[in-house]
Amino acid sequence: MNLRQVDAFRAVMDCGSMTAAARVLGISQPNVSRLIGQLEARVGFRLFERQSGRLVTTDDGNAFHAEVERSHAGLRHLEQAASDIKAFKRGRLRIVTVPALGYGFLPRAIRAFRRDHPDVTISLQLRGSSTVIQWAAAQQCDIGIASNVAEMAGIDVEPFAVLDGVCVLPPGHPLAGTRTIRPRHLAGLDFVSLALDDDVRAQIDRVFEQHGVDRLMSLETQYSATLCNLVAEGLGVSIVNPIALRDFAHRGLLARRFEPAVVFRSYLLIPRHRPRSRLVDSFLAATRQVYEEEQAFIRVALKGR
Repeated sequence: MNLRQVDAFRAVMDCGSMTAAARVLGISQPNVSRLIGQLEARVGFRLFERQSGRLVTTDDGNAFHAEVERSHAGLRHLEQAASDIKAFKRGRLRIVTVPALGYGFLPRAIRAFRRDHPDVTISLQLRGSSTVIQWAAAQQCDIGIASNVAEMAGIDVEPFAVLDGVCVLPPGHPLAGTRTIRPRHLAGLDFVSLALDDDVRAQIDRVFEQHGVDRLMSLETQYSATLCNLVAEGLGVSIVNPIALRDFAHRGLLARRFEPAVVFRSYLLIPRHRPRSRLVDSFLAATRQVYEEEQAFIRVALKGR
């Protein structure tokens, strides 16, 4: 059985005669008859019979036609799927990221990406940096974003974001009028800190130690989102990755520059031992566009009074 035989059969079924089918297929009527005969020999039963000069489909022929149409619909689906894949409209992306970027930033990047790729399935998982690295090395994700990157085989690492931390204050705080916050400004204030195992926590602690400033360290948390919520509730001040500012603008959180600089770094992790898909490249392009928008928002937020 071959496609020419099946196409001839479908044409005869659609047109009602071999002569009309021949016109549609652009071949002679004897060629259509020959193809139908070959197909009948292959399947082992009659597809058509002549009754009073008319071509009539047999019961077996009707049953076979139903199967042919189901298969043809499947082929059309495969053709459309192939077309979508070629235009990278379909597919699946698995993204794992540290929570600081997964809370609001990456959802905004996904929204931008979805405008051109509405049918792509996306899995977004939030994990600590060590887990992100392990998943990327084990090829359990397509894209990983981590804050602290250790050397590990099987991963291509690229710098993604480098941002100076900002001091966040609750609405109406006495320091709201200070454009640049320095360690001395926070002496004796309640300070909401990142968790002890966070590398940036170590940076911040060193800055205050070097300036001989004591803070009231009564609260700590591992997630920037929780930290910002605690500050918004008036439970202290803190230094955070400014990528989180947009997520808490509705809560009236105030942001001010902090000096000396405390740097928040993020890295892009791509599994090495497989081709980088066009979907990954397209998503990263959307992510970089949103990152530029975030930087513009941060600049505006830091000008606030």
